[in-house]
Amino acid sequence: MQDPYPVTPFTTPVRGSVTVPGSKSITNRALIIAALADGETLLQNCLFSEDTEIMVNALQDLGFDVQPDPAAKTIRVVGLSGQIPNKQAELFVGNSGTSARFLTAFLCLSKGGDYTLDGVPQMRKRPIADLAETLNQLGANIETTDGFAPLRIRSNGLAGGRASIDASSSSQFVSALVMAAPYASKGIEIVMEDTSVRRSYIDMTLAMLKQFGVPKSALAASEEGYSIKHHTPYQAKPDGYLVEGDASAASYFFALPVAVTGELEIHGVTKESLQGDIAFAGRMEEAGAYVVWNETSATVHYEPGAQPESLEGSFYPYSDTFLTAAAVAPLFNGTTTIEEIGHTRHQECDRIAAMADGLQLLGQEVKETEGSLSITPRPLQPGTVATYHDHRVAMSFGILGCYDALGNGQPWLQVEDPTCCKKTFPDFFQVLEKLRQDSINSAQ
Repeated sequence: MQDPYPVTPFTTPVRGSVTVPGSKSITNRALIIAALADGETLLQNCLFSEDTEIMVNALQDLGFDVQPDPAAKTIRVVGLSGQIPNKQAELFVGNSGTSARFLTAFLCLSKGGDYTLDGVPQMRKRPIADLAETLNQLGANIETTDGFAPLRIRSNGLAGGRASIDASSSSQFVSALVMAAPYASKGIEIVMEDTSVRRSYIDMTLAMLKQFGVPKSALAASEEGYSIKHHTPYQAKPDGYLVEGDASAASYFFALPVAVTGELEIHGVTKESLQGDIAFAGRMEEAGAYVVWNETSATVHYEPGAQPESLEGSFYPYSDTFLTAAAVAPLFNGTTTIEEIGHTRHQECDRIAAMADGLQLLGQEVKETEGSLSITPRPLQPGTVATYHDHRVAMSFGILGCYDALGNGQPWLQVEDPTCCKKTFPDFFQVLEKLRQDSINSAQ
């Protein structure tokens, strides 16, 4: 793929359909749960991307029988009832936050294990100290490097009990604890030091525990925290566990009709999704889109000639989608203000700074604080935006590039390092280009 990649604008309203890949969040959670289960699980509609491949490789390095089939979008996992075969391993997690956090808690369940966990330089800047400290309260033995990776985990099972955690930097800390909790000798009671933490992904994790056989009576959630009782192994799913379509990836296609007008059906998403990011559809409705929910899809319509309304308020519960909103904000009527996103400065990159830099390069008036971003539309200027190796930065600006800013159908926005999308959506730009071609054909 050409780098930087010139995004060809749509010259007709979008018409067609798209199928989003399986959810990264659910795929990686399901891999951990399936490895802890008793027997074989067939995961269906899996996402095959850099992050999920990292998790698959880690489980294989730990001695699990894991058989991925990218063509069929399935992964077979033979779980060993909480046992981890290999007692020593050096695991590389790249820049996969879910893999790093989920594996850290998972490895603590091993009896007599000695493991190291490390990643790329950016991973060594991503916080993990609070998770390690909480696991140590629960009987683990984890050494960090000044609060970051690389980690060394000397494990002898997890005693469990009551512990506090500051999960303000990532709700994945709590999800990691929740998935390991049924295998802790005394279960786990988690006390939240910051009760404003994003709950949607934790709720999703709890829902998955129920799907894999943990009874509702063993789980309790409150404003103060969570309680998960010791329980028998997760129930394997030999007949199949279907991974939902990725709601974060769907955000780009909920935004596309707002950017170029038209109508687009998004397959693989439902209004009852386990994923909190599905709420982004409502933000596009605020901007003026019309969304109709079907059993296994959503259809987004935006009338040609309409003027999208600006957005304001918190994106905290679904912060992975704030980049999508920021990218299309130059097309809105008035200033868009996105708040409560300070934690995104410590993800794949400083996402607030990355979006601000790119939008300013394209001629927009941008103001940022530690936890917010405001975009006031100005005439769009051609430019090449840096992605900082962040898939969400690349895909968000890809949607803005679909807008015909020059009025002549010529590319005006180029995206550096487009292949960084392989983290969650390897063929994103090819899918976008096919939609453009399909839209032209439907208009003829």
